Parts: sequence; structure tokens; C-alpha cells
Amino acid sequence: MIITIASGKGGVGKSNFVANLGLCLSDFGVDTLIVDGNLSNGDLSCILGPPFPERTIHDIFSEGISFEDAVFSHPAGVKMVASSLALEDVEAIPPQNLWKVRTQLSKSADIVLVDAPGTLGSNTLETLKIADRVILITTPEITSFSNTLKTKMVADKNGIEIFGTVLNKVRKNEKRMRRIAKEWLGTPLLCSLPYDSNVIKSSEYGRAVLRHKPRSAYSVGIRKFGAKLANVTYKAGRRKKLK
Repeated sequence: MIITIASGKGGVGKSNFVANLGLCLSDFGVDTLIVDGNLSNGDLSCILGPPFPERTIHDIFSEGISFEDAVFSHPAGVKMVASSLALEDVEAIPPQNLWKVRTQLSKSADIVLVDAPGTLGSNTLETLKIADRVILITTPEITSFSNTLKTKMVADKNGIEIFGTVLNKVRKNEKRMRRIAKEWLGTPLLCSLPYDSNVIKSSEYGRAVLRHKPRSAYSVGIRKFGAKLANVTYKAGRRKKLK
């Protein structure tokens, strides 16, 4: 299953969510691949930290390497296909090329998480089109709700299934924020994640928060949601497969 995570607005924590959810699902035994779908400004590999992949999604299209050669098993514990960090690769690949690797994506893992660009444009539209489902991620701000709603409308227009919404960076009044998010977006609310300074601190060390601060509030929230996707029970670091 290909799941694209999209927002329509930068700064909502989308890439951190993709990276850490990918690690979490892998920890739970799910064959998982995370893909940087941002062809002009991808930073998914930066969140996981070094070592960085030698091959990227750009090399598939510009150099003709195989899809398998672009898949990198990151030591943090998840497979990934990164976007190039090189300046000369910015906007070098038409976003429509993503459809060319959709079949390989769907066969590469049980769950493929695609990190869409932060803004709504042609690149984001193509990451939505290759998805089986879309997870929207937003923060408890009117501007974020508004931009995420636009992304939802684009998905609806193209007949793409919205799996639900993740409410990120919640500081207070969680129940009220959850209600407002539902009113704005009209989608199932999959989970809410707290604002956690450990996410920023972990990035300063070049590590995903799930690895750097595994007991932080954000990490626990990610694991609770990941457990639902993986069909396992999770409590205080323990897991048990459901029958």
C-alpha cells in the first residue's frame, strides 16, 4: 500500500512524521519503505541523519539506474528512497515521472510512505496521484487548516482516498483542537501528536527523535499510531501481535 503524507503548508512536521513513522513500522516488523517525493527540496534523509544515500530518486530518471539500486537501507532501521540534495538537481526532473515508478513502489514493501512537498503544486499533485491512500497532516492553526483543506479538495477531485488526518504540534486544548480539525477537514482524525521540543533537539544531533529520544511524548504518540497501522498492541515499549 502506498500512503502519501501531505499538508499543503510547510512547517507542520510532515517529514519528521514520515521518517519516524517509517522507523516505528519497521520496528513493529512491517516491511516499510519511506520515499522523499519532494523532487526540488527534499530533506527526508537529513532527518534520519548520516550516512546519506549515494543514489537518489533523481538518479533513476537522469542516469537510468534501477529502482532497486536507489533503495537505501538506513542504519537507523528503515528502507528509504531519498531525493537529491544537490543544487543542480532542483527541478531537474518533471514530477510526472513519479508515475513511472509507481509499480516498483507498490511492490517494494508492504507499506510505502511518500513524503509530499510542503506546498500545493504539480509535484504534490503527482505524489497524491500515485497513492492508494492519503494521510493529511496539519497543525492547530487556521492557516494550516485552510491549506490542508485545499490539499483535501485536490485529492477528492482526483478520486484519491483520504485515510484521515494527523493533528500535529498540539500544545493545549487538545479536545477543542481535535473538534475544530474535524469541522474544517471533515475527515477521520487518526491521531494527535504533542508539540515536543525533543523533535527539534534531535534534529540538531542529526537523528530522528524516535531514536534520539525514544521515550519522549512525540515518540510515544508515533508508536501508538504506528501500532494501529501495524496491527499490534503497544504499551510502554512492549508490543504483542494481535490474533
